[in-house]
Amino acid sequence: MNTSTVTDATSDTALLTRIRAGDAVALSTVYRRHSAAVFRFACLHAPSRDAAADATQETFLWLAVNGATGFDAARSSLAAFLCGVARNHGLRIRATEARFTELPDDNHASTGDHIGVDGEQAVDDALAHLIERERGDALLRALATLAVEHREVIALVEFEDFSYADAASIIGCPVGTIRSRLSRARDALREKLVELFPTAQRISA
Repeated sequence: MNTSTVTDATSDTALLTRIRAGDAVALSTVYRRHSAAVFRFACLHAPSRDAAADATQETFLWLAVNGATGFDAARSSLAAFLCGVARNHGLRIRATEARFTELPDDNHASTGDHIGVDGEQAVDDALAHLIERERGDALLRALATLAVEHREVIALVEFEDFSYADAASIIGCPVGTIRSRLSRARDALREKLVELFPTAQRISA
């Protein structure tokens, strides 16, 4: 059997064609292949792990119903496209929940960037999963102090190994913006490590 034929038959592009034709097995294969990464990234934007799971399920339900309408293989990978869809679902869920959350009193007002205890835990869990095999608690603590836009670009490029083009597709911004955000994120991370840990305990960013 020709190896290239087997590879082509199981590629994301081939599977997507089958999904659009109503092939449930192809959908299941794509889910197994990409759902973990989609969930980890959704955790960075959804207000809780449960909400991230909902965003992930909605992403693949949307894929089953719409066949990834708007996906262009020349612009990004299917994994990147699905992460972008999940990002939008996660942000929508957060906005919806925020509308039904009791506003804090004047003495406990929060900023627009506050994500709540569950949201912070979801971010910590997602980042911990991404770095557990090669980094330590020190880096996790430093990452948790960064702005969301810096955390997400580091998660995408450094830990999920997406290309700059894929990261730009997920976030919805130019590649140049990804480069500049990543540069600022790395600088901010170095500063946080300097602040958080003595020289003897410091690890490289």
